[in-house]
Amino acid sequence: MEEQMPDKSGDEMTAAPIFYTTDQVADILHVHVKTVRELIKAKKLKAVKIGNEYRVTGEQLRRFAEEHET
Repeated sequence: MEEQMPDKSGDEMTAAPIFYTTDQVADILHVHVKTVRELIKAKKLKAVKIGNEYRVTGEQLRRFAEEHET
């Protein structure tokens, strides 16, 4: 679920991305959190760093899954 936020002009509502912690991503992918951090550092999984923590958007998680589909 994405939260609706006003766009820059203030006229339309746009969807704000959902952010997942590395722990949450590890749970979703059924891997160790260290694996998630390694994927981020190897630039295989895109993330943003907020303070000392990485966050992954639902969209980036979906793209990662699609790119690694067999």
